[in-house]
Amino acid sequence: MEAIGKIKLYASAYTDPFDFFEADDQKDFNASLLQLLHIGEQANRFSEETKQINEDVPWQQIRAFRNIIAHDYIGVDKLIVFETIQVRLPQLKQQIEQIIRDLLLKKVFDPAEYQLSKESRYYKHIDFDTIV
Repeated sequence: MEAIGKIKLYASAYTDPFDFFEADDQKDFNASLLQLLHIGEQANRFSEETKQINEDVPWQQIRAFRNIIAHDYIGVDKLIVFETIQVRLPQLKQQIEQIIRDLLLKKVFDPAEYQLSKESRYYKHIDFDTIV
């Protein structure tokens, strides 16, 4: 969720993938790639049970995209990156928010830890109000 919030911040000013790629000597583009890589890493850390329950989340595609960014950095297609940011990340954000809601309801997440996360400066890019 934090990575999605940061990518939204980095990419929100752009409507054109080429402008996004070129802007500020590719700073926002590269920062977004790093966060997409992080999303791929974190997606792999969900439990198998959570992945099975939430089969609508494209876990394999997320991981595969992470691998492309990590291992074929120069060959990453800027149009696919931009489309992922504009279309797929908002969908993923909604899916992850629902997973968090479900885990909070099932008491898998400790409400005290959740509250600490809400108060943490590290997680300042997460819109906790959309979760619960």
